[in-house]
Amino acid sequence: MIEYIKNIINDKPSIGVVLGSGLNSLIDSLENIKRIPYNEIPSFIQTTVKGHAGEFVFGTVKGTDIPVIFANGRFHYYEGLEYKKVHILIDIFNELGCDKIITTNSSGCLIPSWSPGDIMIIDSHIDMTFRDGPDVINKKIGDEYYNPKLISLAIDCMKEMNMPIRKGTYGWTLGPTYETPAEVQFLQKHSISAVGMSTVPEIERAHELKIDLLSLACLTNYAVGISQHPLTHEEVVEQANKSGEIFTKLLNQILIKSNQI
Repeated sequence: MIEYIKNIINDKPSIGVVLGSGLNSLIDSLENIKRIPYNEIPSFIQTTVKGHAGEFVFGTVKGTDIPVIFANGRFHYYEGLEYKKVHILIDIFNELGCDKIITTNSSGCLIPSWSPGDIMIIDSHIDMTFRDGPDVINKKIGDEYYNPKLISLAIDCMKEMNMPIRKGTYGWTLGPTYETPAEVQFLQKHSISAVGMSTVPEIERAHELKIDLLSLACLTNYAVGISQHPLTHEEVVEQANKSGEIFTKLLNQILIKSNQI
């Protein structure tokens, strides 16, 4: 599987990027593109969720010679996969030689004073899936998982672009259904700023592999109970697409400047 990918890209990517739901347009950060559909890779699993194209996209950051590989489509625990397969993209990035990883996702916003379309830097997370029992909600995990230099770099880029600086705790829930108003109140009680159904397995694996990590969440909607209308996956993807232009510009700047770290 790895050899198949290496034979196509013929280079070692320095940064691996995981794209979340509806964030396909972030590929516009690249040029000299080579695409590798997941379904053409021997023995590889396939994405099943709308908004996840299911392909690796290799190229260089526009205007530079920095080699980067994007995973355009991730895997979720609720798809019925073993936990270790949920973070397989991180394992592949590691085997390809990436020394930095950026994860992105589309998340529900739990802070009423923030706005849909904002980009949040994840600086801590809580596993709210209860896979390992109820005590896990007391385990807010932060500093050692997220590279402080990459976080500072992202903040500097946001300031240069006059973007609101959003930074907070991400809560991982099982899905695939969205949270109820009561569950949202419970998440807010534990100081969670954004909620979603992915990313934490990738964060945990990057930490295990000691790879420098930056995680960014596109706040596509207010969580149920804050918003007064029912939430749909189509709404999430639509807002992610709308945020694509500003997110692409931000990611482009981060990719260029992260090469100096």
